[in-house]
Amino acid sequence: MKIKTSICLLPGFLYLCLCLLPLPARAEKVCQLEPVIVSADRIPQSGSKSATSITLITQEELDEKRPGRVDEILRGSPGIAINSSGTTGETITIRLRGSNSNQTLVLFDGMKVNSPWDGAYGEWGNTDLADIGRIEILRGPQSELYGSEAMGGVVHLFTKAGKENRGAAFSVGGGSFGNLKESLEYGGGGEKVNYLLSATVQTNSQGQFDHDAYWNKGLTARVDWQAANSLSLKAICRYWEAKKELAVNPEGKISSTQYTYFRDEKGVRRDRFSQQVLSAEGDAGDFWHYKVTLGALHDHYRTEKGKYAKPAELSINDVSSDRLMAATQLDFFWPALPDILDNTLSTGLDYEQESVDSLALTETNGKPDSKKVIDKNRHQVSLFFQDRLEIHPFRDILTIIPTAGLRWDNNSVYGDVVSPRISASLSLDPTGTRFKGSWAQGFRAPTFKELYYPQYGNPKLEPERNDSYEAGVEQSIFNVLTIGCTGFFTKYKDLITRTPSGFYNISKATARGIEGEFMYNPFAVLGFQVSYTYLDTEDEVHHHEIPEMPRNTWKIAADYQQGGFSLQPVVQIVSSEYSLAYLDPPSSYYDLKGNLMQKHNAGYTRVDVTFQYRIPPRLTLASQWRLFTRINNLLNEKYYEVQGLPAPGINFLTGITGTF
Repeated sequence: MKIKTSICLLPGFLYLCLCLLPLPARAEKVCQLEPVIVSADRIPQSGSKSATSITLITQEELDEKRPGRVDEILRGSPGIAINSSGTTGETITIRLRGSNSNQTLVLFDGMKVNSPWDGAYGEWGNTDLADIGRIEILRGPQSELYGSEAMGGVVHLFTKAGKENRGAAFSVGGGSFGNLKESLEYGGGGEKVNYLLSATVQTNSQGQFDHDAYWNKGLTARVDWQAANSLSLKAICRYWEAKKELAVNPEGKISSTQYTYFRDEKGVRRDRFSQQVLSAEGDAGDFWHYKVTLGALHDHYRTEKGKYAKPAELSINDVSSDRLMAATQLDFFWPALPDILDNTLSTGLDYEQESVDSLALTETNGKPDSKKVIDKNRHQVSLFFQDRLEIHPFRDILTIIPTAGLRWDNNSVYGDVVSPRISASLSLDPTGTRFKGSWAQGFRAPTFKELYYPQYGNPKLEPERNDSYEAGVEQSIFNVLTIGCTGFFTKYKDLITRTPSGFYNISKATARGIEGEFMYNPFAVLGFQVSYTYLDTEDEVHHHEIPEMPRNTWKIAADYQQGGFSLQPVVQIVSSEYSLAYLDPPSSYYDLKGNLMQKHNAGYTRVDVTFQYRIPPRLTLASQWRLFTRINNLLNEKYYEVQGLPAPGINFLTGITGTF
């Protein structure tokens, strides 16, 4: 039975009552150090010292907003377009600045997790954030440092460390769609060895439609060992498996001539993901830092679904992808002129091996009538250089940071690719003004699916490429107000397109836009954030917009914290976007209710809000207890991000967390 709206609002109403209780006086403002970014330029630095456009999501923000899914924390961030296919466990795509999902590189602890099969990270719907300590988002081409798939940008997720999360912690919550979510972690260790163990279980027993349930369970372990003053070791293992039922058309409208976006009662998808990362790093001398990383990835999914017009038939798709990687990086620090010029030269050599084992099978009355098998592998060697200068011609007045880099990739299938990047940042320290700009070239390698898919694969495909320019300015006023604006232009060429006769490098496109941010923190207990993205895209072959890229996206957020109570409302305003379903053959697509799909997905306004209350420690045995409620789509807005798969209406997750 579906949970009624009045029940959904009850937890939020209780917290609003708590808000009316007398609260302590406003806390004194605490000066916080600027967080360190490690993905931009692949060296630790403050965000204000990089010309890369960066969005940082800290562990504190993750703890405060309690996102149930990764898209709930990324929505509305500058330059990001998100499309979800429905409830938890459904497909989620994340795109940066007009790029496709397989043109956005996703890293876990420095290792690429994009699928070799289709180039995209298809596990966003299964990615639990309970073990994630921070997320760094780099917008614009980063192929100079990261290679393929980074032509749109990078989303980098980092696992929590035991050193910063000592003791036991648990969280349990429940909510809409029969959602039950539990997590347990323990962090500990001493001066030299620290560890963190994390386990999560999630069950959605209902979903939006019949046969729409979801199950997920995962384990994560991390160990850090300071073996010597000049050597630190880190090992991270991550595993999860998930099962998603594929929803039934609620009105049952099917016929031999009608194509729909529904699945039937036999439809199910199973996912299994595992990753292991081992790294060693340290200082070999006063001016030399080294890092070596080894990694292994296994990504497997299997879909089973009945044929739409003939339920007796069964279609099976089974794909296993594997990746082995070894990466080295050396950073040389040369203080050429103390207090005036610092030089950091980085170089690295990477090796990567990928393989795919794919099976496509159809059955009639339990007997196979079609079978397609792909068993392929490839390897590549990469070499990159980057030189970063930090110039202080006038100490505490002017800082200039030019950076130049070049990467060479040699792949056993598609050959050589060279990716350059030049960027610069100029800061006027007394006024809090900073200018930045960059030019870069990025690329995406053809995937195994594009190269070898039966009847459509083309082994002669070349990598996709792009050229991108950006320039921006940021202004900080008295450390309470920050305003920023960045403009960018990207031109894509050799885009891979599927035609009736196969895949070819025949498409080209452009994307231009503006990203604006406004952050105001008038008090220690109150902050505001407004971000806006304008995106103008064009498919230059077919002369229409790039699908599923809204032209205007607004995010308006507030953060209020007082006396153990916190309130964080977020309003997202998204304009209409060209529909991907409208483009694909056949021309007559129907949604779950039998409606003909439209040329555009309509725009929408979505309101989310998170409440938390910290119970005073003197009343509990634990060091900290928190009650939380997150309500998504508070106004019950009806909209589609993927036509035929409606977004969930108002839904909530409420629960309790404790640390010991």
